[in-house]
Amino acid sequence: MSSSEDNEYVIKLKSRFEKIDKLESTPMIMRDQAVQCLEKVKNESKKLVHNDKKVIQNNIDSLENIKEESMKEQFSVIYSQMCVLAVSSLEAILKDYFVDSFNDKTDINIENKKLNEIKVTIRDIIDNELNFDNKLGSLILERDKPNFQDLKSILSNFKNYFNKEIKLESDIQKKLCFYLEIRHLLVHKGGVVDKKFINSTKVLDANIKNYKAGDTVEIKSSDWIDMKQAFLSLLDMLTREKATAEIDNNRSLKSSGEGF
Repeated sequence: MSSSEDNEYVIKLKSRFEKIDKLESTPMIMRDQAVQCLEKVKNESKKLVHNDKKVIQNNIDSLENIKEESMKEQFSVIYSQMCVLAVSSLEAILKDYFVDSFNDKTDINIENKKLNEIKVTIRDIIDNELNFDNKLGSLILERDKPNFQDLKSILSNFKNYFNKEIKLESDIQKKLCFYLEIRHLLVHKGGVVDKKFINSTKVLDANIKNYKAGDTVEIKSSDWIDMKQAFLSLLDMLTREKATAEIDNNRSLKSSGEGF
């Protein structure tokens, strides 16, 4: 997926991932700070004897010899937090796309029974002054509270509301299911695998690390790479049709303008 093909939603998610990426450098920042402190003590303390300075220098050398990848893997808690932040970012942008799609009033599935169940109150009418343009999507989010934190719910929401079905590659589908369910464990179960996770990942054979109930989740740098790829692929697949339609519409307007 080249940057020239990215639409506003994909660009926004990439931007958020770039900010989350900065957390990955935390271990090396901590190492460098420790080295600087030791250097300062060694160079500025007048009471240190030769042997003391030698010990400090040995510690500095040891810190500087620690490889970046080695440091990263010792701080898996950082990757756990990055996973939680990534899912939250994906959820927020999926909600934006859901709201925008509803407000556009295109491809809405009028056969969706939930549309008959969601009620608009007199207070809603007063607050919106009889004008619900660009407000329908937010109203649906508030009343129906669609879930965007697991793959099954995400796909179901867009199918039920917009007749939008996407076909994901098996590998991407498994990673999406896996990491979205991992987020639930990290937030609600202290990172300990439970039966719900086992059952939720069983359908797609998505337990890619073969976790068993009682295991503790461990997220590594390679997981972060896979996570970003899977989340961006999902968002690209969902929003690609909208982006293509906007491009075609812009071309039509341009052609019309050239005719005058």
